[in-house]
Amino acid sequence: MLVRRTKNYPNTVYWVPLTQLFFSLLLGLAGFLLSPLHAVSLFLGGLIGLLGNAVFIWRFFRRENSHSPRDLLNDAYQGAFSRLLLTTLLFAIVLNVFEELNILFLFVGFIVIQMINWISPLFLRRQRLNKS
Repeated sequence: MLVRRTKNYPNTVYWVPLTQLFFSLLLGLAGFLLSPLHAVSLFLGGLIGLLGNAVFIWRFFRRENSHSPRDLLNDAYQGAFSRLLLTTLLFAIVLNVFEELNILFLFVGFIVIQMINWISPLFLRRQRLNKS
C-alpha cells in the first residue's frame, strides 16, 4: 500500500523549501561582500530554484492519501513538468527584466539551491534516525 503522507508530513516536506529560503537569503547577504549586483543575482537565482521546488512539492503532495501507484506517478510527472516550466519561465523573466544581472552568479545561486535539494534529505534522515 502506497501512502504519500506520513504522521510528520509538514515537518519533513516543508523542511527543504524552508532550508532553501534560508540559504537564498544567506547567499544574498554573502553577495553584498562583493557588490549589491552580485547579491541580487545570487538571491534571484536561489529564489528561482526555491519557487520551482515549492511548485513540485505542492503538485505532488496536494492529495491527502493516495493508494494508487498510477496517481503517485502522475502527480510526480505533473510536479516535475510544472517545476521545469516555471523554472524556465522565471529565468526568462529575470533575464529580461533585470538587464544588469551577473548571469554567472544567477546560475551559481540556482545551483547552490538545487544542491540543498539533494543534501537536506540526508540530514532529515539522520534526524529521524536519532529520534527513534
